[in-house]
Amino acid sequence: MRKFLKSWNNVAVVAVAASAMVALGVGMNARAAGQAGYSVQKFDGGTISGKVLWVGKPVHPQKIGVTVNRSACGNMKEIYPVQVEQGGVVDAVVWLDNATHGKAFDYPKAILDQKGCMFVPPVVLMGPGKLEVLNSDKVTHNVHIYARFNRESNHMMAPGSSPVELTLMRPETIKVACDIHSWMKGYIVVAKNPYYAVTAAGGAFTLTDVPAGTYQIKVWQPKFGIRTEQVTVQADKTSAVTFKVGS
Repeated sequence: MRKFLKSWNNVAVVAVAASAMVALGVGMNARAAGQAGYSVQKFDGGTISGKVLWVGKPVHPQKIGVTVNRSACGNMKEIYPVQVEQGGVVDAVVWLDNATHGKAFDYPKAILDQKGCMFVPPVVLMGPGKLEVLNSDKVTHNVHIYARFNRESNHMMAPGSSPVELTLMRPETIKVACDIHSWMKGYIVVAKNPYYAVTAAGGAFTLTDVPAGTYQIKVWQPKFGIRTEQVTVQADKTSAVTFKVGS
């Protein structure tokens, strides 16, 4: 009888441990899919089409003299605090801040390269998951990740080195820099829902398959920070939003 009870207790312990592992696994999978606080649901969606317009003074670049690796980096770098094309802000990030349900995450593979001693693209938009970092230059760089909610890291990357893979699971805006080349700055935006976009020429952006409702829509750019508007979306219709920003 004692042997039976001992065996039964062992089975119970194993079962509890297995259940805990399954629960933990489910939680990890949910986070890996970027679903924490967000659910995928069927719905009739609408579209948000907008622009981030620059209404400030003309933007002049900061000119930085290159003192290292001139053969690869050039003698001078012109760094624009705001990139304006066709009257709009390029490489600003727009998102629905209070979207809690809708379509599945569908961001493309996240890649950050180093070309001409600059981070390309200057802003990487990604869902929670993996980021691949490349070095296409013929000089050594280091990729320094300054994160608050994700793990900070600093990777030296020699010419021709293998890609570095980073895991960034928690939504936030992360600064990335090269400590060797001081002008190299970039950003990684880990999205908390699928309704994010990076503005193109003219400051244009589009968010598709948005469930009907009223949302806080935000735009962020390092120079002017965050601006907020409100937008109401109706099924099978397009709602227009215009941000006007400037110095």
